[in-house]
Amino acid sequence: MGRGGNRNRGGNRKPAFRGSKGKNRNTRDTRTEPWSDVIRGNELFEGYYRNGEFLDEKEFEEMWKYLATNLPNSFRFTGTKADALAVREIFKKRYVPGITQVTFDGEPVDPPRPVNAFPDELVWDMKTDKKVIRRSPPFAEFQKFLVAETTSGNISRQEVVSMIPPHFLDVRPGMVVLDMCAAPGSKSAQLAEMIHGDEEERVKKAATNVDTNADFDNEGGDYSDGGRSTGLLIANDTDFKRAGMLVHQVKRLNFPNLIVTQHDASIFPSIELPSGLGEKRQYLKFDRILADVPCSGDGTARKNVNVWQKWTPKDALGLHNLQMRILSRGLQMLKKGGRLVYSTCSMNPVENEAVVASAIETCGGVSKVQLVDCSNHLPNLIRKPGLSKWKVYDTSTIGGEKKTAHLFNSWDAFCKTKNKYQEQEPGRTFSPKISEGMFPPATASEEERIPLERCMRVYPHLQDTGAFFIAVLEKKDDIKVSQVQTSSKETTSIPTVGLGAVTPVPSKSATDSEVEPTILEKQANAGSEAPSQKRKLERVEESTTPKRAKVLASNGDNVGTKGDASMQVNEAAEPTANGLANGNVTTSTNELVDALADKAVSKISSREIVKKLEPSSQTQKEYFEYLPADDPTIADILNFFGISDRFPRDRFMVKNKEGLLLNKLYYTSELAKTIISLNKDRGMKFVHCGVIMFVAHKTRDKDLLKCPWRLQGEGIKILAPWASKRIIKCVSRTTLYKMLIEMFPKLPKEGNTELGEVGEQLVNLEPGCCFVKIEKSEGEGFPFDMVFPLWRHPGSINLMVDKDDRKAILLRLYNEQNPNLINHVADAAKMAEEKTKANDAMEEETLGEDGEAFEGEEGVNEVVEEVIEE
Repeated sequence: MGRGGNRNRGGNRKPAFRGSKGKNRNTRDTRTEPWSDVIRGNELFEGYYRNGEFLDEKEFEEMWKYLATNLPNSFRFTGTKADALAVREIFKKRYVPGITQVTFDGEPVDPPRPVNAFPDELVWDMKTDKKVIRRSPPFAEFQKFLVAETTSGNISRQEVVSMIPPHFLDVRPGMVVLDMCAAPGSKSAQLAEMIHGDEEERVKKAATNVDTNADFDNEGGDYSDGGRSTGLLIANDTDFKRAGMLVHQVKRLNFPNLIVTQHDASIFPSIELPSGLGEKRQYLKFDRILADVPCSGDGTARKNVNVWQKWTPKDALGLHNLQMRILSRGLQMLKKGGRLVYSTCSMNPVENEAVVASAIETCGGVSKVQLVDCSNHLPNLIRKPGLSKWKVYDTSTIGGEKKTAHLFNSWDAFCKTKNKYQEQEPGRTFSPKISEGMFPPATASEEERIPLERCMRVYPHLQDTGAFFIAVLEKKDDIKVSQVQTSSKETTSIPTVGLGAVTPVPSKSATDSEVEPTILEKQANAGSEAPSQKRKLERVEESTTPKRAKVLASNGDNVGTKGDASMQVNEAAEPTANGLANGNVTTSTNELVDALADKAVSKISSREIVKKLEPSSQTQKEYFEYLPADDPTIADILNFFGISDRFPRDRFMVKNKEGLLLNKLYYTSELAKTIISLNKDRGMKFVHCGVIMFVAHKTRDKDLLKCPWRLQGEGIKILAPWASKRIIKCVSRTTLYKMLIEMFPKLPKEGNTELGEVGEQLVNLEPGCCFVKIEKSEGEGFPFDMVFPLWRHPGSINLMVDKDDRKAILLRLYNEQNPNLINHVADAAKMAEEKTKANDAMEEETLGEDGEAFEGEEGVNEVVEEVIEE
């Protein structure tokens, strides 16, 4: 779904409404009137969808009526399925009954309802007016719950139609998935959950030497890494700031099988995998790809009122080429048998069916890429079939005025109309972006026909949502992305570049070797390292050649987009049997690329290369350095917690250039390590990877601690099943409540600890961090398993959960609406400050007398210093 600004970069996610010719679009809302006062009408907008024969007149009127109303609020329960169902049950039992009884102005108020299109009642929507929420105590209480759980990551406030595309990808644990245009990250979070599967339950069994496939439904997926999913999600966005938003969204999942990158999706670089000495390079192929591309966003008119004021047919015409390039690149990177979902939040077929049809034709037809029939998937989702016929909308002007609207049935009709006006009104201009690929494909035999009816259209009136388009494509065979025609039916060859000089490459025939595009392959490969990790062969395809260099123009913008110049970007193909037997491969475009790249390297310094590769908006480079498996500090930490030898030691990472173990220790999956280690010096822009597992405990007396490292909430669930030491079990709701409501409660050496069963276990435990484990129990117990890090001080303890999460847990488990957290250290610090002031005053009065400190002050100061250091 398209949501924003810089439309000429494949990762941007907002709808684009103004700006032109590749410049960044300023989509900041400049309205001065409230949303309720915005006129929801636009003659061009309505005229196209009324006269374009998308729906019959009666259904169009109903759809248009819904489109002009506000969108219902919707949310989704997230995380592991077990946790999501548990939080859902709390919501249903505690809040829904009270909300159902609410009336307003004598009329009953519609409560939140589950959306039938999705399974397990994990998606809900509500149409309640804000005035009701403000004035109704049951709704106000529910609102607090919603906000708290959203902050904790258990609920995602997401538009209903935005949740649809990930469901059609059919992601299973163990798959390698790419989200090409991921920000702000709600769909990435869905994909991450799917890759994760029921990993937690399988790891618990694997850690106790139980068969990880026993007692589980045969749902498929690869959990061969000690019960952990072997899959990986790469979430990409072209804009550095929006990539940061993406990181914030997905970090809440505490998911080590995740990498966030920052690249233009239309030229997403190939990811190299390890290959043996003398072997040809291998590149990662994805099992699943989501191409939720930038679009005009007219399907969001219910929530984005700017659409009504700014809609123009030129938005779709200007985005078609970019969408086509992103989809083509996605199909290139897909493995044979893999699935790609293409989606937009636009109703315009120029951005939807036209893009899909053009991409399939460009890739070699239905024998190479097929549309998947998903009519039996999500059967409760009401949808319309894709269009086989449509009209292209444009407005012509004379000197920027005298605007005339046109609907074209075919490319020939457009050309005839344009030629007619050139003779009658030479000054009248049409959009230069219109190309033949925007029109319905020519009639073909049944075997070669593209079944566009398998695409899916979701309109607002069908189930009271926004509008969305979804197409599911499956790659049947190796493909070749052929030349693309411009609006004038001319074809040009791909320009290649060696940093400064642009040289045309001769066009290639359909039998030539295929090449993988990347960013300045030769330059970026200097100094790359090959890790020892291996990956299953079904996830890679051998490349016969290095990858094509990224095309750069003198102004830094891309060259070779459809409508400006042709694109011949071909996929890495396996060499023929004869070629392998003879030890040679057909000469191709790559030799020219290599020569140009080598020549460029000899002419410019490495510093200039790095400057070219780094984005101007990225002010600080992120480093990802892995520690050796035999690192002594890691060994000491894991031994302190009794971590099983079967837990991997070689996946710990730090984020500093020198690779020093200074403050934070991150943990990643095996494949994430392989990809980052091999590609970080090849021009790949990695923004995020890894879950924080440990943080250094900074205190003056750290040398007295056996392990001056603290467990972190982000990674504790990953580590806990493998631990045999420092485990504290909490079974009482009263004990957990005390640890949540009080920070740094005292732990006396003798007598009642007032911490129940937890205090009894902690009394004889030496200072340091430990696990607090809570198991799911029926009745008045706990709704799901939990584990928290706890620091055992010499005279106190602290459950290491921040204030917001404490409040969310207190609300979730104890229905504590406005908890008053007690911070004993803060109180002690305040007392120490007051005593210090009193002591200073006394010293001034008794000048010359013994200036010893007040009795007990030294002990308080130690506590204050300790909390300051933390």
